[in-house]
Amino acid sequence: MRFAVREATLEDARGIARVHAESWQESYRGILPDHVLGRIDVGQRLVSRERILRTRSGLHLVAYDVSSGDIVGFCDAGASRGTPQYAGEVYAIYFAYHAKRYGLGREMFERVREWMPSRGMHSMIVWVLANNPHARRFYEAMGGAVGPTKHSTVGGFAVVEQAYLWVRV
Repeated sequence: MRFAVREATLEDARGIARVHAESWQESYRGILPDHVLGRIDVGQRLVSRERILRTRSGLHLVAYDVSSGDIVGFCDAGASRGTPQYAGEVYAIYFAYHAKRYGLGREMFERVREWMPSRGMHSMIVWVLANNPHARRFYEAMGGAVGPTKHSTVGGFAVVEQAYLWVRV
């Protein structure tokens, strides 16, 4: 086995920040403007990630290369933010390009689905960019029902987000 998944620790913050920045720059090329992607800063992501991991709220997973220990992906989930009819939310699932297509997204998603009911969360929502066909196919394959859309911004750029819903996790 080349990769494995475990809960994140504070020591993983730098690796997560790197993967977060690189995955956005790779995955959102052609979806978000280059000037938005060019402003992504690993240092800012690191500060944010350290704060997230120190709060110890929610579920934070990392995928790592078993031979080197390098972080190659991460997943964040917890209580729903602003959508009270859904108790839980997957905030993020991102991978380095070379770690995609190994089933890590499915593994992390299933771990979230096992974790949520133990915290009293029996329904879930995920928001994705509506013009991101790869993410949409993934969440549809995970059994998500297409939900509402909302308008928001990423780096000052107007986007439409698509919800995927799970009534029972």
